[in-house]
Amino acid sequence: MRKKRWIVSIVILVSILLLSELVMNSKEKVGILNTTKRVIAGAPHVIVQGQTLSYQGKINFNDIQSVERYSTSDEGTALYKAIGTPVPPPWIYVRKENTTFFRYKLPKLPWKL
Repeated sequence: MRKKRWIVSIVILVSILLLSELVMNSKEKVGILNTTKRVIAGAPHVIVQGQTLSYQGKINFNDIQSVERYSTSDEGTALYKAIGTPVPPPWIYVRKENTTFFRYKLPKLPWKL
């Protein structure tokens, strides 16, 4: 009986978490799972024009000349983009180390891209 309660409680908790992610994504906001992933990776919280960027992982540029400084965030963090990409770029990069960058994008609904 107690085991069944635990299973039901976990299912309800996971359902609430997934529902909150769905609501956040529908409002083009960054959800709890993305924020958790960003914090675990040690990536900074980046806000551009009042909108929080969605963390997409780390990337290593072997040729550092393939990125250029693009802009600054609301907090003053330097933002980079790949050379040859349009403005605004599909991916925005924040430097972590010499050739390692954190990759971000603006949260958008798939049918609004």
